[in-house]
Amino acid sequence: MMGKMRRLRLSTDYVFFQKVIPVLGGFGVFGHILFYFILRFVFGYWESWPLRLSAALIYATLVFFPREKSLSLRHKIYFEASSALTLPALFTIFFLKNDCNIYWFSSLVFAGLLHGLLSKPYIYTWTYPLAAGLATYFFSIHHPNAGHLITQSMQAQLVAYFLGLVTTGIKVTMEISHEQIMNAKVALAKAEEEKTKALELEKSYRELKYRDDLISIFVRPSLAEEIRQGKDPSAFQPVLRNLSIMFCDIRDFTRLTEVLNPYEKQTFLNQYFTMMTHPIVKNGGEVDKIMGDCVMGVFPDGDCAVRAAIDMRLELQKFNHGMFSLGSPMIRNGIGIAKGEVMQGNFGSYEKLDRTVIGEAVNIASRLESKTKMYNLEVVVTEDVIKDMRPGSNHYRWIDLVQVKGSTRHIKLYEIYGHQPPEVRQFKDDTRDLLEKALTIYFQKGFKDASRLFRAMLEQVPPHRLIPNDLMDNILRYYIAHCDAWINDRNGAWEQIEKWEGVHVFYEK
Repeated sequence: MMGKMRRLRLSTDYVFFQKVIPVLGGFGVFGHILFYFILRFVFGYWESWPLRLSAALIYATLVFFPREKSLSLRHKIYFEASSALTLPALFTIFFLKNDCNIYWFSSLVFAGLLHGLLSKPYIYTWTYPLAAGLATYFFSIHHPNAGHLITQSMQAQLVAYFLGLVTTGIKVTMEISHEQIMNAKVALAKAEEEKTKALELEKSYRELKYRDDLISIFVRPSLAEEIRQGKDPSAFQPVLRNLSIMFCDIRDFTRLTEVLNPYEKQTFLNQYFTMMTHPIVKNGGEVDKIMGDCVMGVFPDGDCAVRAAIDMRLELQKFNHGMFSLGSPMIRNGIGIAKGEVMQGNFGSYEKLDRTVIGEAVNIASRLESKTKMYNLEVVVTEDVIKDMRPGSNHYRWIDLVQVKGSTRHIKLYEIYGHQPPEVRQFKDDTRDLLEKALTIYFQKGFKDASRLFRAMLEQVPPHRLIPNDLMDNILRYYIAHCDAWINDRNGAWEQIEKWEGVHVFYEK
């Protein structure tokens, strides 16, 4: 409370009084002149023209106080001093000179109330007793025998002073309450502003999160992460990296979707791509791009790529079992994986840039994916990929030695079959060494001996679970057909055999 009162001394802006003071000044001048004539000539009370004139002149100065801005400290002090000296002193003298009659008693009480209302509390508490006391002192000097009047005046002064204290206390309480209310309103407004800002920030965050999610969907994750970190993806410098590349494509896509309308075709493809892309991301790879019905994935090593391929095939098997039970055609796809040094960078133009990889491994993986249909196999990888596989991953076997279009290297190809049914995995594990022996003989041009080994293995192949009259290992038929072609060709086959380098050359994609 004391802190509040100290602030209310002379520090307030007098926002109310800067508008009221000039009005009080005008009424003060008019009132003193009017009361002088009425009280003297109508009621016959003692009056003093010099005192009334002095008070009127003091109040006249208040008319010229500023209205447009807060009062300066000089104006505040002048107003406080004029009100403190004028009212208590003037009304005390009139009260005593008129023998303390009831009219002037009422006027003295009114003066105390008005002084308490107009003056600041800190000033009123000492200026009123001082002004009234000085007026009483001077009266007592000139009227030494008026002790009874001074006693009555003191009693009346106490009443007026107490009422003024009550008035100024009420005013202080109202000012403090007003200040608290204003502070509460300011705090509430600030809280509302903070709440509004928080809601706007939350809305902005949701919008940014939504945009970030959209970017993550349409842009590869590593590129989206660069954007989140504030980097400029367009400034990315090309780098050489040793990566594993995967291509996965649907077989006979046109035949499968020719009866579907655009909406059904989109729904079908999105369902299929969800099955294919989730295993890529789950196993540490990135979806580089989706081209038509083909998915291209990039992996840090061959083991991640192989595990992703197995998961992709398992997902497709679950889907195909449901399609088979409904009597709908099943989806078949091929997966090719190669590993090697590729260049990663931004490729394109100012209108369209694409962060991707180029290099021999990309070409080889694309060629292998297209050749899975020729082998009638599901997952074909290069020897570099096999070298990356972790210990215990032994469901793979050698199937060919090739030279793909666009490459001069002789590449050993392997089949991954860890996703196939248990009996098929068991058969291929049991015959892996025998198949390798048959292939070695084949590539050394011993076609008859190789053919006998391929046919012996063919008799043990388990039948296909879903497709009648089909086998779960079609690579044997592929090599039997090759052996028969070499053996039964009567038109210069042996001359071609002499020239053959023991490697299958793919002249087309």
